[in-house]
Amino acid sequence: MAVSLWKAGLLSLCPNCGQAPLFDGLLTIKPRCPSCQADFSIEDAGDGPAVFVILVAGAICVPFILIAELAFRLPIWLLVLIALPFTMGVCIGLLRPFKSLMFAMQWRYKAGEGQKAQHNSHD
Repeated sequence: MAVSLWKAGLLSLCPNCGQAPLFDGLLTIKPRCPSCQADFSIEDAGDGPAVFVILVAGAICVPFILIAELAFRLPIWLLVLIALPFTMGVCIGLLRPFKSLMFAMQWRYKAGEGQKAQHNSHD
C-alpha cells in the first residue's frame, strides 16, 4: 500500500514506508531510511521548497505587518523588531514541511534532477 504523500510530507516521514523520520537535524535529509533502508542519497528537493515558502510566508506575514502598522502606528524600529522574528519564525516553521512534501512527491514520481537529460543522452 502506498504511503500518503500528504502524511509523509507534512509529518516529515519516510516517503517509502511512512514510519521513520526523514530529517537528520533541521533540514538535512537522512541518506537512508532507518526503517526500510530506502536510499535517499540521490534525491534532492533543491530550491523548490524555499520558493513556495517565500510565497506563502509573504501571504501570511505581509497582511499582519500592514495591519499592525496601520492600526497601531508603531515606530519603524518597533515594527522591524516585531516583523523580523515573526517572518523568520513563519519561514522556518514552513520550510521543513514544504521540503519533506516536495521530497515525498519527487520520491513517489521518481522526478530526480537531470533524469530527462540522462535519458536523452542514451538515445
